[in-house]
Amino acid sequence: MFSSRPRGYAEEGGPVRVVLAEDHPTVRAGTRAFLEPEGFVVVGEAACEREALEVVSEQRPDVLMLDMRLESGLALKVIPQFLAAAPGMGILVQSCYEDRAIICGALAAGAAGYLLKSSPVSELVLAVRTVASGGRYVQPSLGAGLARDQGREPELQLRERQVLGLLAEGHTNREVAARLTVSVRTVESVRAALRARLGLVTRAELVAYARQNRSADV
Repeated sequence: MFSSRPRGYAEEGGPVRVVLAEDHPTVRAGTRAFLEPEGFVVVGEAACEREALEVVSEQRPDVLMLDMRLESGLALKVIPQFLAAAPGMGILVQSCYEDRAIICGALAAGAAGYLLKSSPVSELVLAVRTVASGGRYVQPSLGAGLARDQGREPELQLRERQVLGLLAEGHTNREVAARLTVSVRTVESVRAALRARLGLVTRAELVAYARQNRSADV
């Protein structure tokens, strides 16, 4: 879905208000420099999730441009928090990741758009404008891959299947780690990767998936 409104204007006729959540100052400065000449207004910047939540809650922007990886890892788990803090706001994820599982995970969590950081300025402007208008924008080269993969069951690695199997049995992270002789941090990383790969957001969704797709690789 694409917007036909000129330059950077929101539904109400005013300029689109944008918050930048990105941990690299030079990237934030560059994005601001690209957006402002197009009529967008950058109303806040943040280098971490906590700062971003504060700015979003205070400013209630039209669009949050969110780096997929902030200080605590993949930003999938905080997307619902941002949406709760500013209902009606659109989230455009910017990332270096072309992994389709991560893209699906971001969209499933509530993001309205996904764009690679290597995209040209014209595509960045189009993506922000589209998300601000209430549409969804996935970089065309990525969207084509998603369309080809639609309907396929994800192929999980052995360790992922093992963790899923133990989650289905009701084990905690610590118990899973003990059974597999790995660290708790490793189990948490595998769970995060599973949520991204499967497009799931909460632990409950992951456990439900595990019980529906029990694995014998334990």
